[in-house]
Amino acid sequence: MLSTTRTRLALSAAAAAAVIGGLFVAAPANAATGDIALANSTFTAGDWGTGLDVSGSGFTADTTVTITVSYTDMVLGQQDVTADATGAFASEVFTPSSSLPLPAAGEDVLVAATSTDGDTSNTVTLDVRALKGISASTTTISTEDLTNPDVGIRITAAGYTPGETVALSTVYNGETLPAMTFEADRSGSVDAALFLAQGTAEAGQIEFTFTGETSTVANSITITVTGDTINAGPPQIAPAPAPAPAPGPTGKLPRVSG
Repeated sequence: MLSTTRTRLALSAAAAAAVIGGLFVAAPANAATGDIALANSTFTAGDWGTGLDVSGSGFTADTTVTITVSYTDMVLGQQDVTADATGAFASEVFTPSSSLPLPAAGEDVLVAATSTDGDTSNTVTLDVRALKGISASTTTISTEDLTNPDVGIRITAAGYTPGETVALSTVYNGETLPAMTFEADRSGSVDAALFLAQGTAEAGQIEFTFTGETSTVANSITITVTGDTINAGPPQIAPAPAPAPAPGPTGKLPRVSG
């Protein structure tokens, strides 16, 4: 069967990734004077869709407000709007000039605004999802590497709902192996590192299918296995035969445990 020994780090990272909800980050110590909101804050990496639809209020009347989209130390796009007499602007739609990245762990794509009069806004965190699909570290693996915990196969599948349970079913040369489950990270992805810990590794095909429990999204990939047959079962030591009983008086012999 496939061991999850090497998935501990991937699972830990996925478990630690929180599902983004609400999308509004707490205000900094110098409280924001303006307020922005997005009509939609969920996007797929690499695709701004119809663009960002931003509205705002609480800014100084008739000032220029700059909406900034950033990731780490990079500015992905900016848009200037003019606050009206009440300090508000409505439904400003624009598409940032840079491509939408898939944030790394601990990083976010942020939207905020400032005005020429020194107003600042709250910060909105975008919920960026990975594009549905599946990829593997290799499409062909030897039986030697398949049974090596330091090599094995690394598979990334995406398109799931953040935080949902994703079941892995594996069929190796027609045999269904025990199922495993993973938790989708905040981008809707799972990352699995797998190797054959028990059983017989032989040339053929392994098909991996990752299916979301709630989204029902399914991704499959087939890996070709080559090489000589290897028994990946754990070593076993056979018990030694019980020693012959020592000569003694006739009658019932003592029981010898083996």
